[in-house]
Amino acid sequence: MPISFEVRDTDLMGRLGLLRVGGLSVETPCLVPVVHPVVHDIPLSKYREMGFGAVMTNSFIAYRRRKEEALEKGLHNILGFDGVIMTDSGGYQVLRYGKLDITPMMIGEFQSAIGSDLAVTLDQPTGYSLSREYATETMKVSLNGARETIEKLRGSRTTWVGPIQGGLFPDIVARSSKSLLAAGFEMLALGSPVELMDNYRFAELVKMIVAAKKSIPFSMPLHLFGAGHPLTLPLSVALGCDTFDSASYILFAKQGRYMTERGTLVLEQMTYLPCSCPVCNATSKNDLILMDSSERMKRLALHNLYILRQDVLRCREAISEGRLWDLVEERATAHPRGWSAFEEMARNSELLVAGTRFMKERGLMVRSPLDEGRPELGLVRVHLAPLMKRRGRRAILVRVGAEKPLRTVASYQEASRKQKEDVADVYKLHPFLGPYPAELELVYPFSQTVTDHEAGQEDVRRAVTHLRAMGYETVLVVGDVGSGVRSRRRSRSRGPSPSARVP
Repeated sequence: MPISFEVRDTDLMGRLGLLRVGGLSVETPCLVPVVHPVVHDIPLSKYREMGFGAVMTNSFIAYRRRKEEALEKGLHNILGFDGVIMTDSGGYQVLRYGKLDITPMMIGEFQSAIGSDLAVTLDQPTGYSLSREYATETMKVSLNGARETIEKLRGSRTTWVGPIQGGLFPDIVARSSKSLLAAGFEMLALGSPVELMDNYRFAELVKMIVAAKKSIPFSMPLHLFGAGHPLTLPLSVALGCDTFDSASYILFAKQGRYMTERGTLVLEQMTYLPCSCPVCNATSKNDLILMDSSERMKRLALHNLYILRQDVLRCREAISEGRLWDLVEERATAHPRGWSAFEEMARNSELLVAGTRFMKERGLMVRSPLDEGRPELGLVRVHLAPLMKRRGRRAILVRVGAEKPLRTVASYQEASRKQKEDVADVYKLHPFLGPYPAELELVYPFSQTVTDHEAGQEDVRRAVTHLRAMGYETVLVVGDVGSGVRSRRRSRSRGPSPSARVP
């Protein structure tokens, strides 16, 4: 089946896109709720009503329990869903129960025959294994099954998704990704993250995704297995994952767990329902506790779905606004392991540059030392370097709040009058980028950086040293009454001396 992926907007590695499979399409980032092929606790029509354009079901369970019906009626008809249907091949069952008495071709032919839109070839998940030998073995087994399936069923209606394995070993993940790409897959899925997330090994999850993304084209859609959780969803989107399947909404509901954007709560330990979704608006915590267990589970599952759907929309809006980094950072503060994952993401800033816009319409937030490594600032440093050229013998360095245009700064105006006899090159001092030509002061992000940090004396000294190294004979440092340098000098003098000459 023809597949196309149209990228409409980007931020970091996150993409707003349209994934088309045959005559169907879904917007990305896209959460793909996992539905049981036999037991439907929530009617499939409800998923469509809530805005989910795709669902995933398990083809192995369908093969065992609804084989003849599925072959006769087709997958869309037996589920009653007219959106995109993705099928897993039984890899999760392999992880849970060991080898299955089914071959990649058997389950592949079944997925094709029942009309799966996106089908994952039968794999052997690496899981949370510390054995390099086992990781290599599972990668090879999964790769062999994927190659066999796509070679024999490439022309079918189904679009085949290649499962990446390798677990905690980035080099094996990279090898798996490149091999699947060479085999002809047009969409890949990163396997084995569930056990990492269950153990809160979020930093290792980042390493897995980075290894895969570095090995495939930027334009290729990437699915992340079992990643539907508010703590990790923005992070995964920022790293370039486009679709996510999740059964967490129903599994958590069966355990009496209530999702929030900062984690899950145990319903019995709660006092209020801190949510305004239709489920929470129509009931109370006590009402849920007193309900029949089956009805309580359904309502909790619906609430959890609303939370996940809201989080997907929040990610899309963050990409559109150019504030995906901010969303990831805010979410990272919810858990110490989340912050470790954010630190790991920040260490890969060079990868995030690929999708980061050079110009944005929103202010650049710098709230922590990690933010100094934002890809936006890295891009500016690269473009700024060739613009730092000396034109005269003198330089004026203005230390002033970034939000104040130079023409409004009295100290700069007075310094400029003093320099009339000898034209000076004027620079402003950015708290993180250092000195830059004053002509760029209204260009993003020089005067659009939002921070509590002000350039101090040490920043000024470094800037002066830099300008001296450019060949300036004299550097005149000026500051307005709102700056730290200016305020300290003002307390020791009788008047608002506009400048101080640096020897």
